[in-house]
Amino acid sequence: MAGIIGQLDAAIGNLLSGWNAYSTLLVAGILGFVGWVVYDTQDADTHPLLLARQAQASYVRQPRESAIFRSPETPHGYPLKTGLAVKPPGAPMYTAGRDGDLRDIWRRVTGEIPLEKNNAGSTGPGKILTVFGKEDVTEHSISDLSKEIGVIGKHLKDHGAKRVAVYLPNSIEFLVALFAGAFYGFSPVLIPYNQPHAVVIDLLLQTGADALIAEAGSVPLAEVSKGVPGLRQVIWTVEKTSRHMDWNEVPEGFGGKIDVSVWHELVQDNKTGAAELPQSPAQPPNIVFIWQEAVGKPAEIVKFTQQNITAATGALISALPGAQRINPSDTFLPADSFTHSYTLCLTLTALFSHATVIVNSVAGPGIDLTLASRKIAPTIAVVSAETALKLHQSTTVSLTGSLKKLAHYLETRMLTSGRLPTDSLLTRLNAPTRAAIGTTPGKLRLLFVSERAGQNTPPLTSEDLSDLRVYSSARVIYALSAARVAGAVAQTNIYDYRRGSSTPPSQKHSHFGAPLSCVEVRLRDTAAHKTTDEHSAGEIVVTGASVAGGETALGINGTFREDHTLAYV
Repeated sequence: MAGIIGQLDAAIGNLLSGWNAYSTLLVAGILGFVGWVVYDTQDADTHPLLLARQAQASYVRQPRESAIFRSPETPHGYPLKTGLAVKPPGAPMYTAGRDGDLRDIWRRVTGEIPLEKNNAGSTGPGKILTVFGKEDVTEHSISDLSKEIGVIGKHLKDHGAKRVAVYLPNSIEFLVALFAGAFYGFSPVLIPYNQPHAVVIDLLLQTGADALIAEAGSVPLAEVSKGVPGLRQVIWTVEKTSRHMDWNEVPEGFGGKIDVSVWHELVQDNKTGAAELPQSPAQPPNIVFIWQEAVGKPAEIVKFTQQNITAATGALISALPGAQRINPSDTFLPADSFTHSYTLCLTLTALFSHATVIVNSVAGPGIDLTLASRKIAPTIAVVSAETALKLHQSTTVSLTGSLKKLAHYLETRMLTSGRLPTDSLLTRLNAPTRAAIGTTPGKLRLLFVSERAGQNTPPLTSEDLSDLRVYSSARVIYALSAARVAGAVAQTNIYDYRRGSSTPPSQKHSHFGAPLSCVEVRLRDTAAHKTTDEHSAGEIVVTGASVAGGETALGINGTFREDHTLAYV
């Protein structure tokens, strides 16, 4: 035994006798490499096989059509999601629940319908805040908003309003008018803001509006009175700085034809005696959306039923994995217009989930997200493709210097391996370029972006989306929305960070993931694109509970890739 130990001691002595600086450097390099391999071989955020086949295809297909593709949430043979599965207080967990409507969403906000036990982080009412200008952030009392819904809804109902045009930017009045329509039986007509006066008048005529809610001074009352003979009621919303003026004045010659009221005066005069919101079991009327390529362009008028909206809202809730769903600890910023159904349905999702919703009138295609979020700290934001591209371009310009490019490359490499980068010692030593979103950098966790089918929306490639994940430190979801589909047709998997996956290579848009659980999608043959047993391509046709009329052809060509994700051809 002593001999063995002596031999070992002699061998170690011989080894160390030739030790020098090069030996130290070599050992340090080997240990560093082993350490980096161990650090860099963590599990991906989701199993790669879940991304390899994202939608379920039917086993048979009709002639001149592709197979029917569905979300894995609702496999073939099971019904599509049709609503919110609203359960009354005290109902057992196994009950299916009702589809619900907008009234149930507001009752969830007030706390009348409680959160589920697995999401019971908030027991009281939800929170809604409004950002005014650069400084003022105001929290609204939910009980006061319920009274406001009652006052405005009863006033319009008493005046016989059936189709109420809402011509407002994102605002608390917009949401109040929307919910008032559900409780008091009139149909809101959501007109995109900042239209030329002639376009507003034309849209009022096309939709048959008999009442109008608009910002004071946004449209001339005299022109509206002459151009829309069926209009009987106008309610002006007035900013606090302009409330000293008399906005009840009716143009000369129109006395008695149009009743003009001011929002804040109606609320002040009737708030004290406001009754409880009605509990009528009747189904609320439709919600009318205006689908435009841009302000002032020709419009398509789409009527969504309450079930269309609640089906889309329910599908957007369940499209996220349980750990990533919107919850009471989130702060939700809709930075796109409420007149876009994808933005509105996501906002309803946030309200139904008791997230804090921040309403900012600076919202719409192409806004500066940095400016829109400078006094708040959102954890979730929904933006237009124009806004996402603007954020990408402005941040990329500041990506200068070899060290910043190296940090960006390392985080991109981590995304490619299937993991969202997190703060580490390496990022603290050499932080990648980040976009200035909110007052708390790195707090944003989800960024929803939508492509509007057929509207010349600027394309976002998979490389752009990957960069946005690095710039924002958030998971980015890219959705395909369409005129006659509430919410979205399809949206990408929250854990799908793959790059270079546009198909074909000439296609600028990234793919759009799998269909939502409230719709099914198939491709119909066209003159240029045919479906075969090996390849699916053709015009996109959508069927389901969130589709106006039950079925619609989008008028654009798409394909389902090998991983069963929907993409443009």
